Amino acid sequence: MLTLEEKIKAKKAAAQAAPKSELRELAERYLAWLVATRYAEDTITNHTANIEWFLRYLEVQGITRIADVAGEMLADYSLCLRKQRNTVHEDRKISLAHVQHRLFTVKQFFGWLMGQMLVLVNPAEDLELPVLPASLPQTILTQKEAQRLLDAPELKSPIGYRDKALLEVVYSTGIRISELIKLKVADFDFKNRTLFVKEGKGGKDRILSVPLIAAGYLKEYIERVRPKFVKALKHDDGIIFLTYTGSHLCINSMTAVFKRTTKAAGIDKRVTAMVLRHSIASHLLENGMDIRYIQEFMGHEKLSTTQIYSKVTLDGLRKMYNKSHPEEKRGRGLRQ
Repeated sequence: MLTLEEKIKAKKAAAQAAPKSELRELAERYLAWLVATRYAEDTITNHTANIEWFLRYLEVQGITRIADVAGEMLADYSLCLRKQRNTVHEDRKISLAHVQHRLFTVKQFFGWLMGQMLVLVNPAEDLELPVLPASLPQTILTQKEAQRLLDAPELKSPIGYRDKALLEVVYSTGIRISELIKLKVADFDFKNRTLFVKEGKGGKDRILSVPLIAAGYLKEYIERVRPKFVKALKHDDGIIFLTYTGSHLCINSMTAVFKRTTKAAGIDKRVTAMVLRHSIASHLLENGMDIRYIQEFMGHEKLSTTQIYSKVTLDGLRKMYNKSHPEEKRGRGLRQ
């Protein structure tokens, strides 16, 4: 009698020995292409998961050859996704955004197959992605709140100075957190006051302009504070923002930074790097910057993504109007 552990090992060995289907071989080539063309790590991880969901669906249908995948089958897959239950909250379906991401991967996969001339007809050409409603950022700091947050860190401590430099960089550049945690010392050019973001969203490189004050704090942190964090390390890989033990700041560490500084600033809002990113875009618009420059600043591919901040600013203006305009005040008096 085989033990449970032996059965598991035998099952894995059998699975490894079994020949891969044509679909799985092509999927592996597609994912390898994503790596070779330097897509972001998160993008590759998401595409890998989305492709696996698609392959499992096809295998349940008995499909193993790419030529057998038809447009009607992809439409059925789309309907299946819309009915799928959330694994955490079983009483809910997966979000429309989740459905969109999975179908987008399928469309890109078949687009790649066409480009490689591995298929003659693209069955995903007419596959429609769900249209998501334009959602407004739930939290936006006012300009005064943003300044209070930037002033909150205690500059006498190394950790406080690091937090100050980090917040200044996030707010002044609108950098994404996934880009921030990968920044290296060599990416910062103090003379030209720029940061080089390598393989940002969509695997694209870009250069961010850093205002003078933020550049000054970052330079001081790198030259005076950061060496205290790396002195115990055998090898310094150059990552800019570190913990006091020299390890990289991760998402959880970053959350702690924002939680600590938000409390110190007396702000009764949940502030994250994304909130600061949304806030600076809104503030630039409030201060008169052309929306197309904000699009470039934020690294948005589509202007429609940036135009969300126009709605945010309009909502803020309407609230101030209702609060301050004498006619509105008079109208409230009449309603009472």
